[in-house]
Amino acid sequence: MLTNLYDIYMQMLKDEMFFCFSGPVSQHVVEGIGATLKLKMEIEENDMNTIQKVFSIFVEQIHNIMNYSADRLSHDKKGGDLGIGIFIVGTQNGSFYVRCGNKIYNDKLFIIKDQVDELRTLGPDELKALYRERRKNPPPEGSRGAGLGFIEMARKSSRPIEIDFTPVDEALSFLSITVFI
Repeated sequence: MLTNLYDIYMQMLKDEMFFCFSGPVSQHVVEGIGATLKLKMEIEENDMNTIQKVFSIFVEQIHNIMNYSADRLSHDKKGGDLGIGIFIVGTQNGSFYVRCGNKIYNDKLFIIKDQVDELRTLGPDELKALYRERRKNPPPEGSRGAGLGFIEMARKSSRPIEIDFTPVDEALSFLSITVFI
């Protein structure tokens, strides 16, 4: 088992991943990872604009895991309900990327794909206008947030959002989202 962990560590170094978390996500995890991520980037003297974009996309992606993961850990006595997923930050060709993944119900696949496909066709001014328009409206049905996450990520991204679905079974798929900064 230790050899396997070393292999994973070496693969992460090769792929320039500098942060990886897998498991249940709580607000405490978000705060701890967020503070560590910001500090690491500050120590490496990244510019504040880049740090803020990476942090903002991290928050959007980790909240997607918290709110929408079909894989959940529940504790009835305390009322806790944690989304389970994986989160990675790394660099590729001089750009930062933030990647997350979690299981989702298959009936949500096309909703997400349609949202992301729409955003891929929009330029910066159109994304800004869409963001302002959607802020005025109530959240979409079934949304646990304001419904602005993908728009916010697209606005901060240096290229179109990448999504991928891997079938798990008849009911579930694994959703992967990558945003480059």
